[in-house]
Amino acid sequence: MAFTCHTHGMARQKNVVDELALSRFAEDLRARRVAAGLSQEELGALAGYSRQAVGEVERLRQPPTRKFAEKLDEALGARGELLGLFPRRGVPERSRLLAGYVPLEKQASALDQFHAQVVPALLQTEEYARADLAGTVPPQPEPVLAEWLGTRMERQRVQRERPLAAQFVVDEGALRRQIGGPAVMAEQYAHILDQVASPFVTVQVLPFSAGAHPAQHGACTILHLDGPPAESVLYVETMAGSQIVADPAVVAQAARRFSALRGIALSPADSREFIRALAEGHHA
Repeated sequence: MAFTCHTHGMARQKNVVDELALSRFAEDLRARRVAAGLSQEELGALAGYSRQAVGEVERLRQPPTRKFAEKLDEALGARGELLGLFPRRGVPERSRLLAGYVPLEKQASALDQFHAQVVPALLQTEEYARADLAGTVPPQPEPVLAEWLGTRMERQRVQRERPLAAQFVVDEGALRRQIGGPAVMAEQYAHILDQVASPFVTVQVLPFSAGAHPAQHGACTILHLDGPPAESVLYVETMAGSQIVADPAVVAQAARRFSALRGIALSPADSREFIRALAEGHHA
């Protein structure tokens, strides 16, 4: 998103990825190519495409055409499995999130995220996450909610060579919203305070007193992916759906706005005191 989460106008951007499933396709394509011992140039030659065309799809810079997917599936001997991942419209939003965003989050070495409505998923306790997912509209059967909860918790346990360097800016409203009730919120505050004890986790509170700000229209995440080549992608959520944006110009604009957002938020130290006061209020 440009960091304000406005999506109108983005449809005209050549490199906007409209379906989160694209990252799943790109991940599978890359894994199959590497397993086959092929370079991008070699795979492209087998399928009748250039090295650049294969690289653009693997790096989420261009969505694949169906013909491209068919030719690469054939060249890799995937027997329709790669083609089966070809992004289609009409996939439920939650399924597209799990298939698209989550694999990218696993690949990321750093993350910058703003949330206005809820505590970020990577900072949630299990009880808070359960209460959050219970508010899903339309309502979902318990087995579905349990699967979603398991996936959310698993995201917090991803094994990495080096811990994820995560910077969160959380709106005051997200911290004050009583999701799950006072006991759940008290546990959630304590959990955030535990998390920020790590040098890899920074949480800043955006207070109501900050007024209008660069991200007041929705949640946004910038994922910094290891290379080569090292690059960043932008994940945005709106009432209309979600997008992954790989256009470097759009991501750079989002990074500038996130930096500005951090500048008007409380400092990490003041944020800890703010959250500690909320926690003490719930125990009073």
